[in-house]
Amino acid sequence: MDRETQSATELQALRVLCDESVPREQRLTLMQSLSQHVFIEPEHQVVYESIRALLSRGPVSAGQLRVHLNNRGFPDTDIEQYFQSARAGSFGLRPPDNVTS
Repeated sequence: MDRETQSATELQALRVLCDESVPREQRLTLMQSLSQHVFIEPEHQVVYESIRALLSRGPVSAGQLRVHLNNRGFPDTDIEQYFQSARAGSFGLRPPDNVTS
């Protein structure tokens, strides 16, 4: 998988973690599956760690994530990109060659 595809897959996974329309059980399973993953984008790693900390306490909101990242020293993170609609299961389940535009 090339760097661009890997980055897009990571972003989609983080969107699923932030998506309250995805069942909590599914998000927790995804979070667990990513626990040993080394993210290709450093920002994705930092955001994942914050989501992991927040999700264990309940729903994750953009405001909570913004404050958490700010407190960790990352005030300029574009939070909104992680709260765009995500389709559960649409990341990483199909081979990259079969992805359509």
